[in-house]
Amino acid sequence: MQPILSLVGVNKSFGALQVADNISLDLPRGQALGIIGPNGAGKSTLFNLIGGALPVSSGEIRFDGQDITRQRANQRCRQGIARSFQIPHPFTGMSVYENLLVAASFGGGKTDQARDILTRTGLLDKANVQVGTLSLLERKRLELARALATQPKLLLLDEIAGGLTEGECQALVRTICDIRDSGVSIIWIEHIVHALVAVVERLIVIDFGKIIIIAQGAPAEVMATPLVQEIYMGIEIDDHAA
Repeated sequence: MQPILSLVGVNKSFGALQVADNISLDLPRGQALGIIGPNGAGKSTLFNLIGGALPVSSGEIRFDGQDITRQRANQRCRQGIARSFQIPHPFTGMSVYENLLVAASFGGGKTDQARDILTRTGLLDKANVQVGTLSLLERKRLELARALATQPKLLLLDEIAGGLTEGECQALVRTICDIRDSGVSIIWIEHIVHALVAVVERLIVIDFGKIIIIAQGAPAEVMATPLVQEIYMGIEIDDHAA
């Protein structure tokens, strides 16, 4: 089956600064993929390239069988790529429901599905509440809801569990699992590793713009790899260990 997303030799540079270096990956349809790496490694830059916020310097991006390398962010959204942001930026002067209507109109979604989306994300009782009064967890859920209102085929989640309590994090994980099980493909960048591995089927480790490990097995196997522990966790590898 054709992958929902393919990156082929993608590079991004700002002058002499290379921020994405020959990145290639395929995302099978319906799969949840996790991305980890140290701060400044280029994880959010990768999302910007996939979502269209940044143009690639070279390489190709294909989505749902089409070359979208030169498409703008709004065009990619209408084709089915939605994104949540690490720091939520909703329309604070609007209600929760009105935020969903804007997202649906921008992304080509259906406004009559707003009630179902609010139910799935645990926000139905907040539908008419002004967004400025929401808690952090509710704002994170609204990020999900606004993304889902565009009817995505691919959902990009950027540090969505950050800042939540353990209980709030577990509740969010259950919601994301439900989205995954509905058939939406997911790429999730996250530092809260136990939340990430509860959802994803595959992990990719990025170190300063390079995909250094692609693990096809269980995420726990990747986290146990010495190279991952050195780069991501700061655990030094003992080359003389037996």
